[in-house]
Amino acid sequence: MRGFTDYNIDVVIKFGGSILADKDMCHKTINSITNLVENGYRVMVIPGGGPMDNTIEALDKKHPFNPDTHHKACARAQDQTGLMISDPVWNGRLTPCETLYDVRKANDNGFAGVLLPSRLIFDLDPFERTWEITSDAMSVYFSWLVGARRTIILTNVDGIYLDGDINNPDKFVKSITAGELELLGHTAVDVCTPAFLKAKKMDCFVMNGLRSKTMLDFLSGKEAIGTFIKGA
Repeated sequence: MRGFTDYNIDVVIKFGGSILADKDMCHKTINSITNLVENGYRVMVIPGGGPMDNTIEALDKKHPFNPDTHHKACARAQDQTGLMISDPVWNGRLTPCETLYDVRKANDNGFAGVLLPSRLIFDLDPFERTWEITSDAMSVYFSWLVGARRTIILTNVDGIYLDGDINNPDKFVKSITAGELELLGHTAVDVCTPAFLKAKKMDCFVMNGLRSKTMLDFLSGKEAIGTFIKGA
C-alpha cells in the first residue's frame, strides 16, 4: 500500500525452545533455515522461551509471581533463545534483531532476521498476562503484523496428533481447520493459536524441526510432512 512499509517477508518461523535443548537438532534446524535464505526466501524467526521459560514457569508454580513479572521474564527468555540461535557457533545465516526495521535490513543483506521480541511485546502490549498464550500464538500474531506470506511453527514432533498420542501414526492429523483445532484444546500448539488463526483467516503449518527439507518443500508447494492448519 502506498506510504506503508512492505516487509516482503516470505515466511515467519517459530523456533521452538525445545529444539534449543538438543544440540544436534538445533544445528539441523538452523541449517534448514539457512537453506531457505540461500534459496532466496526472506525469513523472520520468532524464538520460543526454551529452558529459561520452563524455569520461570516452574518457579511461578512454587510461589506465584505478579503477572507482569512472569510476562516480562518470559519475553526476555525469548530474547535469550534468539541470541543463542543467532550465535556464529552454528555457522548459520541468522542475525538477532530488536526491531522490524532490523529484520527488513537483515533480509536485504541475505540473513534470516531473528526477532528479539521483548521490546515490541512491551511497546505494543498485544498479549494478556496469562500462561495460556505462548510463542506459538505470538508467532502467528507477528506474522499477521508484518503481512508474511506463510507461517511455520517448528517443534520436536511431526505435527498435531489426536489426544497428544505422538507415538501413534494413526492419530496424526495432516490437515485441520483452526475451528476444529480450537475444540481440541492444547495440542502441539497453545490454545490461543487456533483462535487467532480463525479470527484473522490465516493458515499455518506445524512441523518437526529435524526434517531438514520439509520447510523448503512446504514453501515450494511440494508434499511436506506436517500439519496444515487452515484459518478460513
